[in-house]
Amino acid sequence: MKSIFLIIVISLIGLEYAQSQSDTLFVEKRKRLIDSLTYETQTGLPIAASKIYFTDSKFTFSGFGETNFVNYRGPKNVESNDVELYYTNLQRLVAYAAWKPKKWLVLYGEFFAEFLNDGNNESHFEYLPELFVDFLIDEKFNVRVGTHQPGIGFINNNDEPIMFFTVNRPEVERLIIPSQWIDLGIMTYGKISDDLKWNLSLYQGLDANNLNGSTWLRRGRDEALRFNFSSYVLNSKFVYTGMKDTEISASGIWTRLGDSQQINTNDGLERVRASTLLLSSYVRHVYRDWTFMVLGTYGRINDTDKLYELTRSSDLGPQVLGEQVYGVYGEVSYDILPALGWNKPGPSRDKDNLFIRRNEFKLPLFVRMERLNTHAGVHDQLAHLARSQTDLTTLTMGLNFNPRRNMVLKSNYQIRWNDRPMENGEYEGNRFEMGLGFIF
Repeated sequence: MKSIFLIIVISLIGLEYAQSQSDTLFVEKRKRLIDSLTYETQTGLPIAASKIYFTDSKFTFSGFGETNFVNYRGPKNVESNDVELYYTNLQRLVAYAAWKPKKWLVLYGEFFAEFLNDGNNESHFEYLPELFVDFLIDEKFNVRVGTHQPGIGFINNNDEPIMFFTVNRPEVERLIIPSQWIDLGIMTYGKISDDLKWNLSLYQGLDANNLNGSTWLRRGRDEALRFNFSSYVLNSKFVYTGMKDTEISASGIWTRLGDSQQINTNDGLERVRASTLLLSSYVRHVYRDWTFMVLGTYGRINDTDKLYELTRSSDLGPQVLGEQVYGVYGEVSYDILPALGWNKPGPSRDKDNLFIRRNEFKLPLFVRMERLNTHAGVHDQLAHLARSQTDLTTLTMGLNFNPRRNMVLKSNYQIRWNDRPMENGEYEGNRFEMGLGFIF
């Protein structure tokens, strides 16, 4: 814990020092190690990770960090066997290093580390490297090869803490759309026009043996460097920005779960090829101090009876996967500082410090409503076995404070209504969450 906070402070000091010394130590403002954030995004990457694409520097160092705390106001649901979904404390640090030896070539490395604990019951430390090469051939067509994030939903490509309001990612984008998904593959991407971005990607297959019915595809995306090329994931995403202050996106993935694997049946060995489709779309609009967002997703899997047999040998035992799933959320936020009479002062470093830049203050209130069901449709032969079902509605209300544009303090309360009780017959309780995040 102390080391994480030390890294946070050192990173912020480095950012502040680089910015304050730009006029005296460097001839060109943008040629330095801790380069200024432009708050622009490259296809498939969030803000800090995109820094190398919007600077004249040949080398950049960037990243983000966050620390979160969750207090449970009632019974906790741990049936997912995924501590990230029921942790008490989280510390996460991600560092990016990118080298652009040529204007058409980017060599990119990421180191991801996080520590989670569930009070005194369970803890988990994870680290994961991400490496890829970007060939910037043309504005309309580029190629990325290595480990990177599939383009599905909103959060998976916008996962830095200043880019969403809640302490945790939306439940729809954790339980239906697998967030924090880094996989090995090849991406082609570009612009059809100034207002329309596209990408088409091919990744290694998901691990069907590791699935959990209560979280659908989520556990299949673990261990990006496992080299599972017996199957593949096809992914595509379009983002349209032709309307003022509005972003509209449509994305999807298709794969065959368990491809090339076999199960024993009454007729002998039978191949598992469970065709799987997941679609998602969102609209995000900013109007003055307001931000509005709506996201929906729908998925289906064929042959879930074969997946049930395939997962018999897993640590969790046989799993009932929903033949159909869905999730939707709507969110509204409003920066209340102007309504409180706050007039942003002009830039004045005399009154700013490491953690505060008063002309960048924001204080958005937000509310988000979510609805999801991991078992909206179930195979007839498995309906009576579907115990680990997430049929959830949530209402999350909270407040962010941005003391400077690249930092955020978060707090929210989440009311949860799960129509299905846990295996012990209890219903899970609500949650109070607090967090701190930054990018550099």
